[in-house]
Amino acid sequence: MEIYTFDKSLQERLVEFSEILSSQNKIVSASQIKSEWLNYVELVIEPVGWQALWKIPRMTCQELKIHYPTIVVVEAEQVDFNDLFALVKITAVQDDIHLPEKYDVPLIELYPTQKQENRTLDMVGTASCIDQVRFFYNYLWMPWDLDDDENSDWVTLHLESRIRLFFDMKRGCVNKETCDVIRTLIREGREIQQKISRLEESMSDEEEVENCLVDDGKACQLMKLHFRLQQIKTEMEVLENPAIRDILSRNHNSVMVEEQTRKHENSDKQKEAHFVWLGGTLTEIKNAVNKIETIISPSLFLQIYRCLQEALLAADVGEIVFLGEGVHQIRGSGGLEEGGTIKGIGRAEHIMLSANDIESSPSLLDFSGQEVVLEDISINLGELQAGIIVRKGSVKMIGCRIFALNQSIVKLGIIILPGAKLIMEKISFDGLGTAVVIYGTGEVIMNECSFKNCIEGVQLHDDATLIAKKCTLEYFKEYAIRMETQKYLNGNESKIGSIELLENVNEISLQECTFQVIHLFLRSELVIQRQYSWRTSLLRNLLGVNLWRRKEQRTSPVDKLPKMVETTGPSQVTDGQTQFGNARQLEPSECIFVFKDTLSDYEEPPSDEEDYDGL
Repeated sequence: MEIYTFDKSLQERLVEFSEILSSQNKIVSASQIKSEWLNYVELVIEPVGWQALWKIPRMTCQELKIHYPTIVVVEAEQVDFNDLFALVKITAVQDDIHLPEKYDVPLIELYPTQKQENRTLDMVGTASCIDQVRFFYNYLWMPWDLDDDENSDWVTLHLESRIRLFFDMKRGCVNKETCDVIRTLIREGREIQQKISRLEESMSDEEEVENCLVDDGKACQLMKLHFRLQQIKTEMEVLENPAIRDILSRNHNSVMVEEQTRKHENSDKQKEAHFVWLGGTLTEIKNAVNKIETIISPSLFLQIYRCLQEALLAADVGEIVFLGEGVHQIRGSGGLEEGGTIKGIGRAEHIMLSANDIESSPSLLDFSGQEVVLEDISINLGELQAGIIVRKGSVKMIGCRIFALNQSIVKLGIIILPGAKLIMEKISFDGLGTAVVIYGTGEVIMNECSFKNCIEGVQLHDDATLIAKKCTLEYFKEYAIRMETQKYLNGNESKIGSIELLENVNEISLQECTFQVIHLFLRSELVIQRQYSWRTSLLRNLLGVNLWRRKEQRTSPVDKLPKMVETTGPSQVTDGQTQFGNARQLEPSECIFVFKDTLSDYEEPPSDEEDYDGL
């Protein structure tokens, strides 16, 4: 099923939105923006009877306990123009995933297909309109806009500047650091707005039920959230100004030159060590220092900190940071992103790294340089999507624990990108969706590692390397190993089984490992061309380790895809059963294509809005 895609220029977007939102040259305030959209959408979008692909967002996948990303075929039964939602009937799913038969879906999550049962419908107009709404609310509308003055014209103030910001980021005209700041501010603003909405709703309910005064604590919290949202708004207004961005870019270039000079000057300087101590008795700190003395030279300069983030920012590449027991909150790897060591002084379960509440990226640690060593620490994912991302270089982990207290099928422990390497010794994974994800040409060596309460153990792709020795690969809800492949399967097949499946799979080496009876799942991996670029995504399956055949990437339509399931009436002769009752296997030409973009799945924001993380 091919979908409608739109690749429009800056000028095209600007003209379109100006025509939609400009009301006879009158002022259109922020509070009127939605009504302008509703008037337009109601005229253009077909109200019923069209087919689309529903790209189920990450949080919905989490609620439904299915893998992310999942794409299903739906039919629109009713469009709610006031809320920009559609009541859809799910008509085809992949394999045996369990979904409600009908679901209320935001229009921006739907991608109309070119092939329609009713050919009289204006699907080009419908698809174009949904694309416009999606682009606007994902890239141009900000959570603080409703606080704008009623007498100010939103279109004049924000439309062109925000479209230009989007295209500047897309074209690489904005440096990486500024892009990171923009993404972080937008993500934080959206999360704050959600908290404000929940808090106001809670306070309103309490007033109605108890008929009492507003709780002072909640009122104070609400005030702080509004204050922070205004701060973010002010910062973003500065960054939306192209002249200011140009100044920041020039300043960034000069700072980079200074940084390179400083690093060159420090290359001959003796390395330092950094010790983060959160407090304790005199005996405890003496014991900690004695342990440190056995690891580094007594003559090495040791700097002591009360906060891990300060130590990471102060540390140069290749230096070591020691951690005392306690919970250490961070929002990045600092100077050690490109190489260095983080070592716990004590038992790993008592030395925990976690993220700050909001000021965090999708992963806790992100490494992209020389060798990094992590030893005797615990990593708590909290609300993050992933624990560690290894982009390039190598990471070595010894005696660590990676866990999530709030287990979710969409949480990933460690992601190894192409060309990167991860070595693990005595690592435990607990409560994760997928513990380890290895992309093509990535390499993982595991020794004496264990898994507990994870849905899947290791997911890998063709040309990725997995070497496991004396590992305990048990107690998974689905599979110990899942491989997405185009090398080891023919046609549309997938295979589930035990160690015999790997006899001819060169990418995987298992030595003295303990498994459950059924632990391997191999299946095909698919790709599809999309609006701006290419990106590998997977249609998830809710079974065990498997080999999947991956269709070669082409610009022409894919003609062989994994089997899908289409729901039908009870009287139809069927090949299988789904939660809807009788079902048949879709023909390859009917199968769902997968969306593809520039980033990997784990890098998408938690809200799954296609925001600036996709640039």
